[in-house]
Amino acid sequence: RIGREAAEVMARGKLVESVVITALVRKKVREHPGRRVLLDGFPRSLENAEDFAEQCGRPEMALQVHCRDTVMIRRILKRAEETGNERSDDNVQTALKRIDAYHRAERPVMEWLREHSVPIIRLDSSGTPVSVWNQLLAIGRLMRPAAGHPKSVKK
Repeated sequence: RIGREAAEVMARGKLVESVVITALVRKKVREHPGRRVLLDGFPRSLENAEDFAEQCGRPEMALQVHCRDTVMIRRILKRAEETGNERSDDNVQTALKRIDAYHRAERPVMEWLREHSVPIIRLDSSGTPVSVWNQLLAIGRLMRPAAGHPKSVKK
């Protein structure tokens, strides 16, 4: 029901309210009881962070995927070239606007995470996809509870 409502709002070109987005996230998280879940690109705003904490609790940690703005623009333009400009937002002007909006929203979210003692792991995504994936795998291994790791089981 919530998903349909959100789709209808987006179809009208409007932004879905943070509390609705967070309810959708909460629903998905509940599909994996007892498991850690990585939320890609969330929270995107201070309001998202506050709504998430209220509905789901304080995040265990945050993963900040970072690269220089020039790297992001180069990747967006490469995607446009590879897809034949399939996406109308794959251009320098729109990319600059979106990057600016991201930076304005990112600062308060990062401050909120620090104020709430949420550990932040910063991942450099400037490298190759394989390099970034290997960093993610290493972080995942660090996050795995020792008891659940096959090598740590005593015989």
